[in-house]
Amino acid sequence: MMRPAVLAGLALMLLVPSTAGAARSEFFGVVQIATLDNQDIDGMAAARVRTNRFLLKWGWVQPSNGSSYQWGPPDKFIGRLAIQGIRVVPAVWGNPDWVAGSGSTPPIGGAVAENAWRNFLNALVGRYGPGGSYWTNGYRQRYGPDAKPLPIQSWQIWNEPNLQKYFAPTPSPGQYARLVQISNDSVKSKDPRAKIVLAGLSGNGEITAWNFLNSFYTTSGIKNKFDAAALHPYAPTLDRQRLVIQNVRNVMKSRGDAATPLWLTELAWGSADPDGFGLNKGLTGQKQMLYSSYKMILQNRTAWNIQRLFWYHWRDPLDVNASCSFCATAGLLNYNRTPKPAYNTFRSFAAETIRPQATITGGPGITNDPTPSFTFTSNEPGSTFVCKIDAGAYKPCSSPYTTPPLGDGNHAIFVRAIDAPGNESGFVWRGFNVDTQAPPAPRITDTDPNSPANDNTPELKGTAQAGTTVRLYKTAGCTGAAAALGSAAKFASPGITATVADNTTTAFRARATDAAGNVSPCWASFTYVEDSTP
Repeated sequence: MMRPAVLAGLALMLLVPSTAGAARSEFFGVVQIATLDNQDIDGMAAARVRTNRFLLKWGWVQPSNGSSYQWGPPDKFIGRLAIQGIRVVPAVWGNPDWVAGSGSTPPIGGAVAENAWRNFLNALVGRYGPGGSYWTNGYRQRYGPDAKPLPIQSWQIWNEPNLQKYFAPTPSPGQYARLVQISNDSVKSKDPRAKIVLAGLSGNGEITAWNFLNSFYTTSGIKNKFDAAALHPYAPTLDRQRLVIQNVRNVMKSRGDAATPLWLTELAWGSADPDGFGLNKGLTGQKQMLYSSYKMILQNRTAWNIQRLFWYHWRDPLDVNASCSFCATAGLLNYNRTPKPAYNTFRSFAAETIRPQATITGGPGITNDPTPSFTFTSNEPGSTFVCKIDAGAYKPCSSPYTTPPLGDGNHAIFVRAIDAPGNESGFVWRGFNVDTQAPPAPRITDTDPNSPANDNTPELKGTAQAGTTVRLYKTAGCTGAAAALGSAAKFASPGITATVADNTTTAFRARATDAAGNVSPCWASFTYVEDSTP
């Protein structure tokens, strides 16, 4: 039972106004290169897009060897998104003309290329990472002293390395692992808290995404060089998309990396008339596929550990001769900015404002486990959770949740659900008691009738801690099955009935179990003699 003081403290916590509302969520994003203009960015903000992924080509910033970095175009693009509350996630890739190889050749295998790549990443993080020079020296000068910086926190290394067109001369998991290693070290030397995201593996690569990733994991120590895997699960059907995602997750689990999240950094279907590739669905089909795939992903978000989801892309390009069968019509808007049916469907996910409802579904009321576990759920698929114990701080958690070690006494767990768009539920809570102390051994003090007696069902009486269950034994050490049991109150009066045979002498012993499951020592014997002989 909870003590009054603890109940009063919990009551005060319940009176604190709820801060539930819309938290910042970066789950739903879009992919679009730096051709976005101000009108596009305003429209993205209105649809509550919070992240934009784009290919940041090395040559765009450093077009010639030894030249100073050309920060003007990325400053304008990144800053204009930030002022509307949209954080960028750059996929950094592409050799400039002055580095050996083609534009798709990774800068590895030689000190000159590797050092130039390291220096480039270091410069990027130093400018756009937390505390970067752009945020302190250029951003507020352009957008005003109250402009809130949105530094880049995640850096995606390269793009679709299981496709030859992005990884020349041929896809190689080992060479890509080398690129990730040097990139991680360079980025985190400048920002230790930065997240390194693997390049999105194509669902239709020359090497399957899961086979490429499985081989990638064979590089010694590579799991310590990235913080999230990424996938582009393009597929003509939902079943195929599910298979691609599941196969990639299975590889991560089999490699002992299930805790690492998976980002879906590109996903789309085109709105052109259906073709033989299956990735163009027509206007209605594009809308239906977006809806069905997003629902599927949200329903499996926890099982697949999906952390981000990006639609490719916001607005159709002017060039209809795009690089893939669906790329020219995959946008949520036509080139002239008229919204397609898929736009409203996307917005129904990203800009939804209904708060979820959290429910604690399981957990003890009283326990002798100092680290008890609780289960909880949300009425909205894809929700994440934050938990706190007693007056502690809310921290991310998942169901089932095991508490940190707790002392004996009364406690409470509080849980909030946060849906994918960022809406927070009110908190739900459950009080519980941790009791790890064994009760004292019960004492058998009498029998009814008194011993000896011609009675095969005597009632044994005694004293025990209130609320415990008393078990009687006929064995030394209270081992084996109990001969009889009853509550402490019954043990006191009228007694717990046991059964003995005719003309026997029985040494009864007793032990008590409290509500938390703690078991007392075994009490020394009390003898009862059954005498049926005339």
